[in-house]
Parts: sequence; structure tokens; C-alpha cells
Amino acid sequence: MDVAGWQALLWRTAEEIRDALDGFDRWGDGGDRSDQYALDQVTDARALEVLTGAGVRILSEESGVSVGDSDEIVIVDPVDGSTNASRRLPHYCTSLCVVNDDGPLVALVVNLANGEAFAATRGGGATLDGRPIAATHCDQMNKAIVGLAGWPSKPLGVGQFRSFGAAALDLSYVACGRLDGYIDPIAHHGVWDYAAAVLICEEAGASVAELRGRELYHLDHKARRGPVAGATRALCDQLRGRHGTA
Repeated sequence: MDVAGWQALLWRTAEEIRDALDGFDRWGDGGDRSDQYALDQVTDARALEVLTGAGVRILSEESGVSVGDSDEIVIVDPVDGSTNASRRLPHYCTSLCVVNDDGPLVALVVNLANGEAFAATRGGGATLDGRPIAATHCDQMNKAIVGLAGWPSKPLGVGQFRSFGAAALDLSYVACGRLDGYIDPIAHHGVWDYAAAVLICEEAGASVAELRGRELYHLDHKARRGPVAGATRALCDQLRGRHGTA
């Protein structure tokens, strides 16, 4: 499948997920696992229907790895920020990323509360609702507004912080300049939480690394990582230097 085909498939998947939540009234209900909501299961089922129908391989937060015929794999978080969604806080999204042997190829993050869509292709730049986006030029922690996921063991050391609760959107906000940086100081994210948004950040000119210097992209459903993003390499390095491994 070419890039345009992948883009179309991701958009169709996101639209099916939105349709699954249209009229949904079980927002606070739990799922089969203790860390899951009914909304996660409903949207995952709809996403898998589209993606398995296209014959692609899948790594989903909710259902693990599914075998398909493609060399590429689609990393899926049907609802990132599902706790926000369960409380009706309008900051939750669908995150979809196509990855091949060379890394991330196509990414889509759609805010399910307001419809904003962040997208990127490798070497093709990043967009918000079809318009090109770019990170800020902030290179000093004490002037930066940084998204935070998890409580750090030491003072954050930034100008201001925000903790919104949906990594894919938070990282996408770095890409479009709403935030200057982002950090997960306790390294507790699955690859589905950040895969799409990392490509979006990089294509928007931001710098992204892992808190302890590990590879961000992997296919281990149990592994957790700490994504760190900065509008500039200097800011990213400062955040890692203070809270991880510079």
C-alpha cells in the first residue's frame, strides 16, 4: 500500500471510532480489565473491523497484536485519554501510526471531543486540520510551558507546566506550538500512546527522545517508555538531563 492508501485507511479507521462513540452512553462503565473502560472495548472493536478487513498487522493497546499480510504494522490507541473521556473531559483522541522497517511512516491523531486532526507523513511535514504546523523556538526550560505525564521526583524546573492526560494530544500540542515541551518522568507509556505523535512532532521540527535513552518504537505490548519532546534539541536535552539521561 502506498502512503496515500495508508492515509485513507487511517482516516477511515478514525471515522469509524467516532461513529462508535456517537450516541454512546456508557462512558463511566468499566471494561474486562481493571485498566479499561467499556468505551475502549467498543472503539477497539470498530477499529479492528476496519484494519483487519484491510489485511494489515495491528498492535493495539486494547487487544494486543493481530497478524495480517502487510510488512507494515498499524499501532492503535482507539481512545488515548480514556479516563478523561469517562469523566467527559474534552481531551481524548484516537492515535494511529503506520510503522515499517525504517520507522514511522504515516500518523494521525484526532481529538474525539472537538474533531481537530493532526497528521504527518515521513518527510512530508505535519499538519493540523490540513494546515502546516511548526514547533516553537523555545530553548530554555525556565521559559518553557511543558506538558507533564506523571509526577516527577524533583522539581520540574520549567516556566509552567500543564497536565492534560492524553499523551498523543499533548505531544501534538508541542508540534503545533501550544506547548514548548513534554515529558513523562516516570516512563509509563505504551508505544500506542505516543507513536503517532512522535512522528508529528518530528515532522513539525520538534526534537523527541526517550527518558533513559531507549528506543521509542517497539512491538512489545508490555514494555513502557518515557517520551520527552522539546521544541528544540536544546530544550529536549535539558528536560532529559534533569529527569532522565542526557
